Amino acid sequence: MNTLKFSGHDTFHCRQQWLSKGIKLIDNEGYTVLNRPEIAISRLGVGKNMVQSIQHWLKAFGLINDRHEISEISNKLFLNNDDAYDPYLEDEGTLWLLQYKICKSNYASIFNLVFSEYFNDKVTLDFSERQIIQFIEKKIRDNNEREVSTNTLTSDFKVFVKSYATPKKSLKTIEDDFNSPLLELNLISQLNSRNGNGEIVYKINKEVRNNLPITIFAYCLLDYLDDRKDISYDELRNTIGSYFCLSNDGLDNLIEQLCSTYPEFVYKNDAGIRQIQIKGIAKDYKTNLLESYYEIQ
Repeated sequence: MNTLKFSGHDTFHCRQQWLSKGIKLIDNEGYTVLNRPEIAISRLGVGKNMVQSIQHWLKAFGLINDRHEISEISNKLFLNNDDAYDPYLEDEGTLWLLQYKICKSNYASIFNLVFSEYFNDKVTLDFSERQIIQFIEKKIRDNNEREVSTNTLTSDFKVFVKSYATPKKSLKTIEDDFNSPLLELNLISQLNSRNGNGEIVYKINKEVRNNLPITIFAYCLLDYLDDRKDISYDELRNTIGSYFCLSNDGLDNLIEQLCSTYPEFVYKNDAGIRQIQIKGIAKDYKTNLLESYYEIQ
């Protein structure tokens, strides 16, 4: 069974209001409405291929599960009547949540591969289309997975960078290109220079990230751990730390802030073995974190 997944977006990166519109439509009329183009096109106000793309992104962000059911986080963000946390994605904390979800779900595998694996053995933070595609092709071979065409991977790459990087284009395309919810996080930049092959060069922006809410960081950590009660520093750095493009100083700062804000998180450094331990977490602790962040009473 393949563990990596590519394509499905019909060459469209996720637009700002697609997630909210898609979840509300499913809530009102059921998931099968998305498989009835004549209705979904009218309800969502998009073309047929964009309807298929919306389905893809709802799954990629973990907002619906394998059975096409609306997830708990979707209910809290977009539904719940007047108590919806952030239906229009106006809070930056929500964008960090979405960034965590799309990397963690691995439904659109290029996101996880680029953020958490590609740079593990790299000195530079720059990358190009060819470098990423060659890396993914090797990953597919190493995993003994079914071959994926270069055209498919090229399409995935273009959608991936459009999700994050401000393009150097004319004003006539500005509305289309600047409408990705993840652009605001400034995780990837398009550089002005090209490499020796004439390709556009991009850069991962590893930073301290003082704008990353500590409550959202705590929620993501608990969600990642599931029922586990500890995580090594290295695993945290190579997963959530990488999803959020945190520098080492940035991750250290967040861990210190996490443990000082929430006593349930304890940092241990014994004989050079660094880990974060979780103690005394109640069943509804994770939910309460989000409610406190979004000030839901």
